[in-house]
Amino acid sequence: MSSSIGQHAKRRTKAAATTVLIGCGGLGLLSLVAACDSTASVLNPAFINTLSGGETPVTPGPGAAFVLVRVVNDTLQVVEFVVTIERILLVVDDDGNFQQDEQGNFVTRTERKTVNVDTAATGQATEMGVLFSCSPSPVTVVGLGANLLSTDSAIFVGGEGAGGAAGFGVPVGDLYPLLLEVGNFNCGDTIIYQAFVNTGVVGGVSLASYLLPGSEQPDEFRGPDTFVNLENFIESQISENEGP
Repeated sequence: MSSSIGQHAKRRTKAAATTVLIGCGGLGLLSLVAACDSTASVLNPAFINTLSGGETPVTPGPGAAFVLVRVVNDTLQVVEFVVTIERILLVVDDDGNFQQDEQGNFVTRTERKTVNVDTAATGQATEMGVLFSCSPSPVTVVGLGANLLSTDSAIFVGGEGAGGAAGFGVPVGDLYPLLLEVGNFNCGDTIIYQAFVNTGVVGGVSLASYLLPGSEQPDEFRGPDTFVNLENFIESQISENEGP
């Protein structure tokens, strides 16, 4: 996996990443995981496909309403990744109207969401994915650590609990958050965070991040477009919920 990432993805040496969607168990409303049997058929082809795409998409693609965060555990220990995103939301009053200031500008607030992504030491569950919706408000920041600070623990390694929650923490360090406004990523991209063995550092584990731009994906795929299918499914569920 490490060599494939290096060949097909753009490495971000000072970056960090992001957010959520449909899945199994505790990940909640918007979260897809390759290791969950009930959803593997939905998203898993994109995880095992070559990172250059072609068979099935490995990014949501240009104009898509998602950012995909993939976490890759190459440590041979259980690892919990702490993925955090931010988005800007319009403030709504009690009557459902968008609030405006005295100059007529819409009032906004920043929403922060953290998802702890558990990965196994071996097998398919060493790589997991989380989709973050860009609709109705785009994701503006993606990073590691609960507070997006360099001193936060980006991952927890080797604990006895799920995902290494009781293990030792590896700080974010210079893996700075990715920012939409400066072009670090766009909706439709895939951001990859990798934990790997490095005997030259304290604890023996290092972190790297990579970007797969959605704009570089092919327009046509021989296999199913999993992201389009997912978006259609979500929209159909919304339509059903809004029925009489």
